[in-house]
Amino acid sequence: MPSNQEQMEIVHYPDTSHYTKLYLSIYIFAGNPDTWDSRHVLAYFQSAEDPNFHETVHARSIHSGPLQVAQVHVKRDWWLSSNYIHHCDGGALLVPRGEEMAPVNIMAAVSVKRREKDFNCQKFLLEGLQRIVAAGYQTEEWYIEVEGALMDLLLDGAQSG
Repeated sequence: MPSNQEQMEIVHYPDTSHYTKLYLSIYIFAGNPDTWDSRHVLAYFQSAEDPNFHETVHARSIHSGPLQVAQVHVKRDWWLSSNYIHHCDGGALLVPRGEEMAPVNIMAAVSVKRREKDFNCQKFLLEGLQRIVAAGYQTEEWYIEVEGALMDLLLDGAQSG
């Protein structure tokens, strides 16, 4: 029989057979001018378990118009874009099977209408990540870690404003 010390060291992992693991990458693109706060970001969700699951969500402005939420439902090699700079590993999300679109839809539901003047794609993405945490797909510690990594990459090599 194991001692109390040995019993405390046993780690019980959740049964993941009823879940799909989604991987989140955050892609960063040069802005114009290329200051940290003008760099474009997007969230890219994919799953090794479902090779056809590729979802992109971002907020973008076309021809200096108002921000709009955009989604792409196919595989994209974002790192091949001419203005690609970095990507940030957003880790994994465990999602109940059949609900793989839930985190994508949560992020896409962030409103871009009637926002503060400095609201941009970066703030859109961070608010989406916070909502993913609020829905229970990740933890606050995860959010803090991803936000920090993203900020480091946004600042890396950017022109001073």
